[in-house]
Amino acid sequence: MRFLKADKIFDGRQYLPEGSVLVIDSQNRLKEIVATTVVQNDKVESFEGIITPGFVNAHCHLELSHLKGKIQKHTGIPGFGKQIIMQRMSGVSKEKIHEAALAADEEMWNNGIVAVGDISNADDSFKTKQNSKIKYHTFIEILGLNPANEKMMFDLSLPFLRMLQSLGLAGSLAAHAPYSTSLQLIDRIAKFDKENNLPLSIHNQETEEETKFFLGQPNGFKDLYDFLKADISWFKAPGCSSLRSYINAFNDQKTMLVHNTFSTKEDIETAVNKNCFFCFCPNANLYIENKLPDYNLFKEYQNSLCIGTDSLASNDSLDLVAEANVILKNSKAFSLETILQMMTSNNASALNVESEFGSLIPGKNSGLNLVNFENNQLKLTQKII
Repeated sequence: MRFLKADKIFDGRQYLPEGSVLVIDSQNRLKEIVATTVVQNDKVESFEGIITPGFVNAHCHLELSHLKGKIQKHTGIPGFGKQIIMQRMSGVSKEKIHEAALAADEEMWNNGIVAVGDISNADDSFKTKQNSKIKYHTFIEILGLNPANEKMMFDLSLPFLRMLQSLGLAGSLAAHAPYSTSLQLIDRIAKFDKENNLPLSIHNQETEEETKFFLGQPNGFKDLYDFLKADISWFKAPGCSSLRSYINAFNDQKTMLVHNTFSTKEDIETAVNKNCFFCFCPNANLYIENKLPDYNLFKEYQNSLCIGTDSLASNDSLDLVAEANVILKNSKAFSLETILQMMTSNNASALNVESEFGSLIPGKNSGLNLVNFENNQLKLTQKII
C-alpha cells in the first residue's frame, strides 16, 4: 500500500481539501482518499507540486506519426491536405508506419497520457493499439463529399470497425470534416453512433477557407479538389457557416468538434445546446494555419472543453502539457483548474471513458502525474503511476 500527498491534489474537476492522502493498492489502483491525520507520517510519500489523474489526449492521428517533419508548415488546410495525400501516395512501407506509431505511442505514455481519442483511416495503427499500455478509442474516419456516394463510403468503413471490435478495441465511426463529408453521410454516421451509444467526432472550422467554401466565396478548396481531379460542380454552398449546415444531424449525443479555430460566438452557442465538446489542438493550429482560436469565446463552457495533440504530421511532439502551455501563454480565458480539467475529466467524458479515466476513481488505476506550475507554464515532473 502507498500513501501519497502533495501541495495540491487535483481530482479531475477540482482540488481536494488540503491534507488529503491518496491510498494506492498493490495493483496501482486508488483504494480511497483519506486525511493525513489517519496515516502515520513515516508512511506518507510527499510530493512538491500538483498530483493529477493521468492525462487523456482527446484527439490524435497515430497512423500519421511517420510524417513527422515531412509536412511544410503554414500552408493552410487545403495545402496541408494536398501534402498528406502526396505522402500517402509515395508508398511508405507498413513496417515504417508501424515503427513510427510504436514510438509515438511510447512518447505519449512517457508524457503522462493514459487514454487517447485517435483517428484512423485504415488499420495501420491497430496492432500498436492492441499491445499498448494506453487505452484508445478509435474514430474510423469517413470521407465522401458527393451525396451519391453516401452508402458506399459508409459501408467501406464498417469492416474497420468490426476489425477493431475483434481485437478488443473500442471505436466509433466519424466524419472527417464538413468540406469533405456530405450532410447525408454525416447524418448516417451520427445515427449509427447514436444507436450504438458511441461518441462522435468531426474536424470543425479549422480554416477560414472552410467558411468561405460554405458561404460560396472563392476559397482554397477548389485547388485541392482540382488536384484530386474531383468534380464538385454539383456542390451548392448553403450560405451559412459549416457548423450550422450540419449541426442538426447530431442527436444530442456526445460529439467532439475538433479545432474550432474560426468558430463564432453564435456557432459555439448552437453547438453547446447539442451536447458538443470543443477540442483544441493549438500546436497543430499554429503548424498549419498559424492561427489560434479566440479562447475568450469559450470561457463560459469549461465543462465542454478538451485538448488534443493532433498528429506528428502537424506537430513536433505528442505532449498534452505543451498544448496546455500554448493556451496559457496566449490567453487568460481559463484558470489552471480549468486547463487541468481539459486535460483529464472533460476528455475522458467526451470519449465515453469517464468510468475508467480522467478522475480519481476508487477501484481504478487512471494514472497519476505530478506537475509543477511556474511562470504561468506547466511542467510534467514525474509520472507517478
